[in-house]
Amino acid sequence: MEIEKNIEDELRAEAQEKGEVATKILDALVFSKFGGIEYSMMVRRQRQNSYSSNNIANPIYFEFDVDIDVDKTFEPSPTYDKKYEDYIYEIGEHIERALRYVNLQDYMEEPMFTYVNDDLVENEVDRLENKLVLYLQSQYEGLSYDSIREADIGYYFYKGETDNPYMRIEYIGHPPIIDGDRHEFTDRGISDDLDKSIKNEREYFSCEDLYDIMSDLFDRSPLSLSYDGENYTCQ
Repeated sequence: MEIEKNIEDELRAEAQEKGEVATKILDALVFSKFGGIEYSMMVRRQRQNSYSSNNIANPIYFEFDVDIDVDKTFEPSPTYDKKYEDYIYEIGEHIERALRYVNLQDYMEEPMFTYVNDDLVENEVDRLENKLVLYLQSQYEGLSYDSIREADIGYYFYKGETDNPYMRIEYIGHPPIIDGDRHEFTDRGISDDLDKSIKNEREYFSCEDLYDIMSDLFDRSPLSLSYDGENYTCQ
């Protein structure tokens, strides 16, 4: 536990006392599980006109940062732990319930998260993206690697930052323009508001096609065992 440095002396004793009570109950009921869940807690002074979610009547509040072990949420991982996964996805509720035992729940700010041990998942995302590139090139003659990259086509491992942990695989990008037509657009200075029907004729495939391809590859990936896929293509 840390106390914000600029807390006035008259509040520091209260911050120290409440902070110690909070960490004691949290260490016992929440963060001691699964061999220990790493976290930090900062006691901060409530700012006037603050937009924080806790009770504005309290002069101080608790700010949490919790480590999320990604490997333990990924089913193919050797350290996967179903009980940890279920527990950590509701860590915000566990913190609040524990603080209720000592009547400090109103001092709680929504926790923030630091995701650790995510290399295994990120490597699997890279493998999935490589499969996508190879598939697109095999299906669409003349589609180059550079064109795919310029269209920002790929998968992104999203990790939520507040409230409760949330992870998903996002499909991103837009249909690449046929290479010969790309130069023609540039030379003629045709703008982005080009008639959609004309533009579609110059794309390798449609937004719907891109989603279908990316979704199908994701559904056959080990990532789909643990995470949802969400479509953000053509946005």
